[in-house]
Amino acid sequence: MTDMKTIMACIDLSDYSPMTLGYTLNMAEQGDLNVTICSVVPLSEATPVFMTGTIYHCREDTTEYLDELKKNRKAQINELIKERFPQFVNKTDIRISIGPPADEILSMVEKIGPDLIVMANKGRSNLSNFMFGSSAEYVFRYCTTPLLSVRDKHIFKRTDSGKAIPEAEKIRTVMAAVDFSPWSPAVLAKAGWLAKISGAKLHAFNCISTKEISWVKSHYIPENTFAIEQFLPQEKQRRHDLLVEQIKAAGLNSIDGLNISIDSGVPYEQILSASQEIGADILVLGPRGRSRSARFTLGSTIEKIFRHSPVPVLRLGPEIIH
Repeated sequence: MTDMKTIMACIDLSDYSPMTLGYTLNMAEQGDLNVTICSVVPLSEATPVFMTGTIYHCREDTTEYLDELKKNRKAQINELIKERFPQFVNKTDIRISIGPPADEILSMVEKIGPDLIVMANKGRSNLSNFMFGSSAEYVFRYCTTPLLSVRDKHIFKRTDSGKAIPEAEKIRTVMAAVDFSPWSPAVLAKAGWLAKISGAKLHAFNCISTKEISWVKSHYIPENTFAIEQFLPQEKQRRHDLLVEQIKAAGLNSIDGLNISIDSGVPYEQILSASQEIGADILVLGPRGRSRSARFTLGSTIEKIFRHSPVPVLRLGPEIIH
């Protein structure tokens, strides 16, 4: 169904790190995956000492100091694993680097070549539009490897008391949002793999966009005979049948609790609405943009889902169709 060997967790030892590790290690255990943990010591911790050693003659060896920073970070991660996930003690590959977090993560991804990356989205903003600025947002946009952006839905939606610690939740329902693009079979395969290893239900969803409906209406023959009340039921059935065929081709029709739904409207709004209605625990999406480029541009639908989805979002990479 899908060939997965290595999963990489990116953590910063914030309150979100146990949640990130929880999702990572649960999938690793269920899917028999090798685990790499990536953590970056930010320049804000290293630069003052490095610059001091460059400009002045210091008693302290700055190289040794930077090595000590890495050593301490690794020890903290090992302590976290020992405390929260003892079954993984001495079973993970921990990589520590120093520099700008997003750049270092992308560099480490290139060196290690994991099949899936897990990072936390802290949900810093409720604005409908904002510039990608944080490390998680930057990596989500530019990393060409499949990436799972995890978040605690209660904290993300500001429904907690303000004192809760983010926690990984059990995956009971996986929702695959497909658009019948070349990526759709891979989206279904990845969602199916995730559903099978976690024992979750699989829900396949497609949205007939308002733009598609407008285009069909303006090009309908004979002219001025388009009737939305006739078109929508027929198109929903056509897409339902097509999804059934793709699910069967992906070998997923044996999954218990498999469900399909087709809706119409603005895609990102309908995807988010459907995910809440069915109680999805993870959304699986395909990529958008220049699929053969080392850097690709995400579509507005995926960006908006990344920003607003209260549940984890697994975004595949563009190389999946090659």
